[in-house]
Amino acid sequence: MTVDFLYLDTESCDRCIGTEAALETALERVAPILDVLDVEVVVRDIHVSTLAAAEATQLAVSPTIRINGQDIQPDYLENTCESCGDLCACSGDVDCRLWRYRGEEHTAAPVGLLVEALTVAIVSPQPSAVDAPDRQTDGVSANVRAFFEDPETDDTSCGCEC
Repeated sequence: MTVDFLYLDTESCDRCIGTEAALETALERVAPILDVLDVEVVVRDIHVSTLAAAEATQLAVSPTIRINGQDIQPDYLENTCESCGDLCACSGDVDCRLWRYRGEEHTAAPVGLLVEALTVAIVSPQPSAVDAPDRQTDGVSANVRAFFEDPETDDTSCGCEC
């Protein structure tokens, strides 16, 4: 089983930092199930640092967790991320993922959501996204694209939505 953690920034983005910590906790919690069922997990931390990388990974929102190539919450929401807004050289906003779990919204992925997604993938493995012929991806979102736009080539943007 492959778990991909895709993110824009784990140095200052509270949402990416929190989601990374939650993923580590969730993996620790499912470790006994993995051992009993002899399932190996490969975790890939994927720092998406350029627009080309975002396009190659088809990153729609940050942070993203994919299990066997499938986003664990493909119907995502976004809202203003104050810590990423601090990365911008202007007064604009940067949006990051907002996770929904059990009727509540969370700025970092809840451990329970991750444990549930991992457990389902362990006991009911699905073909990886690479093998699934009907996989549909929306590609890079306008927000992620705007995050990477070069202010030198576009006078209207500094990489955020101001």
